[in-house]
Amino acid sequence: MKKNGFVFIETIIVVVFLSASLLLLYNSYSSSILKEKDRLYYDDIAYIYRTNFLRKYLETNSNIEYVKKFAFTTSYVITVGTGFETMFTPEQKALNKHLSLEHIINNFHIHQMILLKSDYITKCWESTAMCESSKTSISYNMASYLKTLNEANYEYYLVIEYTEKLNDDGRFIKCTPGVDTQCRTYYVSLGI
Repeated sequence: MKKNGFVFIETIIVVVFLSASLLLLYNSYSSSILKEKDRLYYDDIAYIYRTNFLRKYLETNSNIEYVKKFAFTTSYVITVGTGFETMFTPEQKALNKHLSLEHIINNFHIHQMILLKSDYITKCWESTAMCESSKTSISYNMASYLKTLNEANYEYYLVIEYTEKLNDDGRFIKCTPGVDTQCRTYYVSLGI
C-alpha cells in the first residue's frame, strides 16, 4: 500500500512539473509574438521571424535612421531595397552590405518591402495629396493589406510582401503574383 501511494504522489509531481513547464514555454512564446505586433489574420509565423531578422539587419547594417528622418517628405510610404540611394552609406557599400540585403531579399522570396510612416494608418482614411502619393508606390494587394492595420504603436513599420510557390523539385521558389500559378502571398508588418 505504501508503494502505490508513493508512485501516485510521484506521478502527480511529474504531471504538475511538466504542466508548469509547458505553461511557462507557452507564455514565453506568446509574449514574444505579441511584442512583434504581428498581424495573424494575414501573416504566417515563419514570415514574422524572417521579417524580424530583416528588421534587425536593417537596424544594424544600413542607414535606416537617415531614411526615417529625411525620406518622408512627399509620401508616407518608401519602397526599400538595395538600389535605394540613401539606404547604405559609402562605407556600408564598401563592406557589401547592399549585396547582403540583395541576397536576403532573393533568399527570403521578398516581392515588395516598404517602410511605412504610421501617419498613413492614422491619417489616410481621408484623401489628401500625401496619402494619394503614398498609394501610388505600392501594389493593390499591399494597399489592401495596409487597410487592415489599425494600431499605430510605432512611428515606423517595416512591411514586407513575401511571394513563393512550390516548384516541381519540392522546393519553395520566389514567384510573381498574378503571373505565376500557385503563387502564395504573405504579409508581415513589424515596428521599426
